[in-house]
Amino acid sequence: MHVICARDQLAEAMSLVSSIVNQRSTNPITQNVLLIADKGGLEVRATDLDLSLKRTLTEVDTKKPGKCLVQASLVGGLLKDIRSDTIEFKAEGSTVELKAGRDRFELTSADPEEFPKLPEVDGKTEIKIKGSDFVNAIRRVGRSIAQEKGRYALNGVLVEPRKNAVEFCGTDGRRLGYTKVGAKSKELDFQVIMPAKGYNLISKVIGGGEDEASFKLSENRIVAQIDGTEVGALLVEGQFPDYRAVIPTELDKQLVVNLEEFRLALNKARHLTSVESQAVRLEISKGELTLRSRSPSQGQAEVKVEIEYAGDDVAIGFDPQYILQGLDGFDTDKVTFEFKDKDTGAVMHAGDKDKFYYLVMPIDI
Repeated sequence: MHVICARDQLAEAMSLVSSIVNQRSTNPITQNVLLIADKGGLEVRATDLDLSLKRTLTEVDTKKPGKCLVQASLVGGLLKDIRSDTIEFKAEGSTVELKAGRDRFELTSADPEEFPKLPEVDGKTEIKIKGSDFVNAIRRVGRSIAQEKGRYALNGVLVEPRKNAVEFCGTDGRRLGYTKVGAKSKELDFQVIMPAKGYNLISKVIGGGEDEASFKLSENRIVAQIDGTEVGALLVEGQFPDYRAVIPTELDKQLVVNLEEFRLALNKARHLTSVESQAVRLEISKGELTLRSRSPSQGQAEVKVEIEYAGDDVAIGFDPQYILQGLDGFDTDKVTFEFKDKDTGAVMHAGDKDKFYYLVMPIDI
């Protein structure tokens, strides 16, 4: 193999690869990146067997088609210090020569035939979503997923294709995020639970782009294609619970508050919560919200915020971090907070719950 490519394109691909390659893997071959050169460009492949990435570089001059393996961390480190506009690879046997300007590096290489074949998913079940819509959906629900190893089905985001729409849901049992975006799609007869590593990498590939992303689905894998890059992920096993059954339908009180003022008040109050009790007491009265917190070793806080509310006085405790993470999903000036009592989950939304809502459970105070 002999190929010359643009350093910037290769460096960007290697940056994406770094989130996949595990240097502590028990399978040393997956610590490498597979480079495949042909007339169509230079393909960069990486996998940890659960997650895979394939990106085609176009600013390439292929002198001799072929393939080789290079150690991901080594080449990634070199690219951070190389300033040449182009990188040249020559592979012969177990040696790969890398040239950059006047610099030359001779790298030991394993047999490229040992690199795992990346799994494929047929195109029978496919959905298409605008890239920015996918990124926003993950921003809204991704932080709500469970982190406990024993709750496998909750350790990912449920992706539910509908006719011309896709619904996303994440929950850990204490809070829940839901959002719906327009898409070219149809309903499936199986669940799709996307792991955090998968949707985070897809979001990173999309960046701030508006291009359409294509997702091919099977019962155990998802493959996303975005502008010359393909990301594959093994789906989370298990059955996602019927989250709609836990959404309260009789929330008889609501307040409206300026989002940034609410965020600032929560941040102030949480400074005086304790390790034992990460609780902030929300005292809701006509026109005013008072946030109280207490730390036995540090003192107490009282923070007041103007609100739109005309109901009876109510006091409910919440973990401020959970509410703050929910607020991160909103792009509006105000947020509506619907609630009932200390035993019922509260729902935040911006006026249209069909598009996005965030449920958070109260805690004892």
